[in-house]
Order: sequence, then C-alpha cells, then structure tokens
Amino acid sequence: MARDRVLPRKYTLLRVLGLPTRIFVRKLRGLFADNENALFFTAVCLVGALGGLAGAAFRWLVQVAMAGFWGRSGELLQVASSAPWWARLVVPIMGAALAGALAVLFATRRDDQGGFPDILEIVSLGGRMIRLTPSIKRSLVSLMTLASGGSVGREGPMGQLAAALGSRVGRSFRFSEERIRILVAAGIAAGFAAAYNTPIGATLFVLEVIIGSFNMVFFGPAVVAAAISTLVTRVFAGPGPIYAPGAQYALVSAWEVGPYLVLGFLAGLASVLFQVTMEGTYRIWDRLKLPPLARAPLGGFCVGAMAVFWPYVLGNGYETINLVLAGRVALGLMAILFVMKMLATTVTLASGGAGGVFTSTMFIGAVLGGVFGALTHELAPVHTATSGAYALAGMGGIIAGTTHAPFLAIIMVFELTQNYGIVLPLMLTSITAYWTARSIRRTSIYTEELKRRGMRWEGTAQERLLRSLTVRDIMLTDVTLYPATLPLEKVVDVFQNTRALQIYVGDDEGRLLGIVELHEVKRMMGEEPAPFVIADDLYTEIPVVTPGDSLVEVNEKLWFRDLGQLPVVDDDETRKFLGIVTRRDVLGAFDREVLRRNRLLAKVRSVEGTGFDYFELPEESRMSKVTVPPGLVGKTIAEAGIGSRHGITVMAIERMDAAGREHRIAPRPDTRLARGDALVVLGADSAVERFEAERRGTPG
Repeated sequence: MARDRVLPRKYTLLRVLGLPTRIFVRKLRGLFADNENALFFTAVCLVGALGGLAGAAFRWLVQVAMAGFWGRSGELLQVASSAPWWARLVVPIMGAALAGALAVLFATRRDDQGGFPDILEIVSLGGRMIRLTPSIKRSLVSLMTLASGGSVGREGPMGQLAAALGSRVGRSFRFSEERIRILVAAGIAAGFAAAYNTPIGATLFVLEVIIGSFNMVFFGPAVVAAAISTLVTRVFAGPGPIYAPGAQYALVSAWEVGPYLVLGFLAGLASVLFQVTMEGTYRIWDRLKLPPLARAPLGGFCVGAMAVFWPYVLGNGYETINLVLAGRVALGLMAILFVMKMLATTVTLASGGAGGVFTSTMFIGAVLGGVFGALTHELAPVHTATSGAYALAGMGGIIAGTTHAPFLAIIMVFELTQNYGIVLPLMLTSITAYWTARSIRRTSIYTEELKRRGMRWEGTAQERLLRSLTVRDIMLTDVTLYPATLPLEKVVDVFQNTRALQIYVGDDEGRLLGIVELHEVKRMMGEEPAPFVIADDLYTEIPVVTPGDSLVEVNEKLWFRDLGQLPVVDDDETRKFLGIVTRRDVLGAFDREVLRRNRLLAKVRSVEGTGFDYFELPEESRMSKVTVPPGLVGKTIAEAGIGSRHGITVMAIERMDAAGREHRIAPRPDTRLARGDALVVLGADSAVERFEAERRGTPG
C-alpha cells in the first residue's frame, strides 16, 4: 500500500536541502585545490555570512513566536505592558513549559557540545567539535524562552548557532583541527555581531573572553567574520546604534572622576553579587529535584509573578535600557529593577531556560548607574551629568566585572551608543569594576562553569592547555611495586637486569612507601653492608601525583626536585600505587598539544569515543592527516602505492558521506580513494613531507 512506502534514505528532506551546499563546497574545494589559504579565507567569509543570516532568521522567528504567545509582535515591553495582568503571568509559564518539553524531546545520550563554557573549552583546547543539529535544537529552546518573556538575551543562541556553523564549514572543507577551532571562534564573532550590530565588540569578545589573549591567529578571521556578519545584519536591522540616548553624554567636569570611580567599585561588587546569586539560585533549584517538565514551568511562574508588577523584567531588557538612558525611569523603580532583574535572570536559567546573560548584565549595570547617577546629580547638579551618563558607565562596569574583559566593556558600550564623549568615564568605571571584581572572585561569569568541572582557566592559552591535560592521560601503569621486605641482593639484581635508576617500594596492601635509588645502592655496596638489609632500610620519600593532577603541577614537582619521573597514587591519604609519569611523556604531550606537531606522541580517540589516549611515535617520525592528492583519486590503496613509493603507512581514511557526516575507514589494499578523502599517515618526517608536497603539487 502507498501509505506503507518509505521514502529512501538518500531522498530525505535534510539531504535534499543540503545538496546545494555540498555542491558549492565541492566546487570551492576544486577551485582552490592548490591554495589552501585562499580556501580558508573563503571559508571565513562564508562563516560570517552564514552567521549574519542565521542571526537575522533567529530575530524573525522570535517575532513570529512572540505573536503566537502574546497575540502580536513588536517590542516585548510594549506588548507585555499592554497585555492584561494574567497574560504576563500565564505566557511565561507557557513558554517555559514548551521550552522544557522541547529540551526533554531533544535530549540525547551523547554529550553534545555547544554552550558558551563548552565553546570556551573547545576553542582553547580543541579535541572536539560542535555539531549543528544539536545547536539548532538548543536554539529552538532559547526561542521559546525569549519569545515568552524569559529574562535572557538572544546573543547566547545566536553565538552558539554561528559557532556550530563555523565547525560545520570547517569539517566540510576538511580543514585541520587547528583551523576548525579558528572557524568556531570566527563563528562566535559573527553571531555576537549579528546580535548587537557591533563588529569591533564582537571581535574583542572572542579575543578577551573566548581566547583570553590577543592572539593574532584568531584576530584576522574574527574581524573578517564579524564585519561580514554586521553587513548582513544591517541589511535586515538597519545601521543605527542599538542604544541611542537622547543626549551626547560626556564628562561634565574634572570633579566627576571621583563619582565614576565610586560607581566602578559598586559595579564590581554588583558583578560579584550577580554571580553569587546565580550560583545560589542554581543550588536552590537543584535541591528541589524536580523533573524538567515541572521545573521549567515553575521557573516561568516565578518570572511571570514578577512581571505582573514589573513587566520590565521580561526579555533581554533592551527597551528598558533605552528608557533608563533617556532618564525616563523613576529612581525607586530602578532600584527595584536592580534586584528583580537579577532574580528573574537567574531563575530563568536555573529552571532550565536557555539564552545569554550578556544583555541582562547590561540591564543591571544601567539601573545601578541610573540610581547612582540620579543621587549624584541631585547632590551636585552643576558639576555632574544626568543619570543617563552614569547608566552608560554602569553598563560598562558590569560588563567588565562579570566578563573580566575591561577593554571589551569600553569599546562595546561606545559601539552600542556611538557616543565618543562617554569613553573617558567608561574607562574609569570599567577598569575599577574589573579590578574590584577580580580581586574578590578570580573567575568570570563564563569561566565559573569550567571551574565547577575542575578546569583552571587562569594563565596563558598554553598554560590552560597544559592544565587541561592530566596525569591520567599519560601515566604508565605497567610498573612493578616491590615489597619493602625485598633483600638487598634482590634489589641489586633488579638494577643489574633493568635500566631503572630507581625502583618503587610499597607495603603488603599496595601503598607506596618511597623509592630506592641506584646511587644509594652503590653507596651501600661500597661500604661494609649491615646484615639483613632490605628495601625498607633503603627507601626515601618522593613527591607523588594523582591521576587528576595537571601537567603543570607535574612539571613543577619534576623541576624542583630534578627528577625524571614521579609515582602516581590514588590520593595523598591512602597512597595506593597506580603507576608513574615521566618527564619524557610530559615533553611529548607538550609537543602534541601545544606545538601541535604530532612528532613525539600521537593522540588517539578511544574506541568508545569517550576520551583520548596517547602513544609514542617511532624516532624521527610523525603522524599527519593529508588530503588525497588529485592523481590518486579513484585508485585503490594498492594501486596508489603509497607505502612503496613514499615509505609511509596509511593508518585510517576519513571520508564525508553525502549527508555531510564523517566516517573513519580502516584501509584495505582494495579500498578505493575518493575525492575529498583525508588520509591519516605515519612515517618518517621526510617521507610525510614528500607526500604532502605531492598533494600540493610541488616538488618533493
């Protein structure tokens, strides 16, 4: 029967819709086959354009969803304020319930990456990818939250979606892991620019918040992607500033330096208060142990209850910020909104709502600055600006305090308002807020989640990378623990029959006691040995490490004691012996992860796909991933003669199927090579370089 017919998989809608994209990518790869830099620049431009289009589409979908929830679209504050009180209570509940239902529906067993903490980790450390389909699903959850009045911003889903597009483009073009990381960062810049119409601020967000340094490798692609995304955004949203205060605020007199410094101090405290409130709210909601289908509507009820009295707390607060900047919000109301917006945002997120917090922090900074500015202007009206100027400075202060990115805060507020006169007060407030918040709390609002996962984020990018690598990744477990009762002559036999410079001694329960060093045995043999000498008489204590310790900590212990290896124990209390970690393996991990050379150690994904392992490469050899040279397309592995001609071994083949999914193939002699295949090869440095030269069409 016709109803029993199933459409063949190759004709599914998703594959049909993706066909033009696949054809376009293949044409570009063929056009720039001999110039990978030109292909990469084209990919960056494509990520910027896609990020801008995705942002425009998300804006439109929010308006459509708002019309469905509220009966009409427009600015959320106006729509909600004109709605009856019961609608302001019910609509957030409905939206939160729908968002919770979608989150449950889209939930998978696999741990897909995509949140900003995950993106921070992926861009800085690599090793994983951001998949597009889960990101689209998360964006739909955010869409329900935003359209129904959840107190979050649209920059979160826009940035995450654009980052996933960057990852998708990088995989489609078969770029290296390093270049895919750059495209992910460029995607974040594109998404941020699409949300705020601020290309410079988007670039600084990537460099200061995501990367943590002004790394020029990421700078150029982020600039290009943000600029192109902004051009696309302005076609749909217009070129004007998002926040346009009624007056060109500026520093009125030198006497204002003091108040702006005080405002910076208060903004720093408020930034810490916001983070503490968020953590406390998460703990409270976690203790409730409610299922998502009950947790989300309860959060919507809390936000809706606040909105009944103060509809200003709904959404990202864009309209309210403009009212505060124009001085059209009463002092008492601004003070109330400082507390209510903080609670509404933390409750929305803790109950399962999805979205960004960047705009919400600007709202909190605006009302804080508005309250402080109104009081200051009341005390000294001649020497101070009106409350709107302080609201702008407060926005910058909160951004600097929560993100720990003061340069971003200064440029961002300037770009949002296009008001140069406020830059000097912004500098004073933002830097003071940053110093205040940083002295109280070392983590930003984005890196706090990474800290909860056990990852230390301070230091340079290289230091963060080394801190992400642990003893567990490189430890050797096949190491003998000798009993403390081992006689001296047996100890001598061990040293004579092995190349060891020390042996590890433990008790009957497998707990480490210490090490017996070769030079100590030599000293003992040179003297008149005492009768019945055993290992227990010879061992000395040694620093230990645990599987969770980072390689930075290992390196410090190796350095200060000038040791070649350290024992690994389960913890400092029980000291159960697990194995050793050597200086040699630490250097190999540094070569692989920081220098990205794959010459000393190779990184291998486990069969289950749950982690990575390392194995030592032969001397003077390396592992590399090389796109199949055009001359070998269509040939089998045997016909290509890669091993006989170049002296290298094909370890695996990475191939993209028609749906754009990656597959890894174990090579056989009769495996036929296809255009776009990537070969994972192992061989001598010179041999791999010759094969790469053949792929580029240059002399080997």
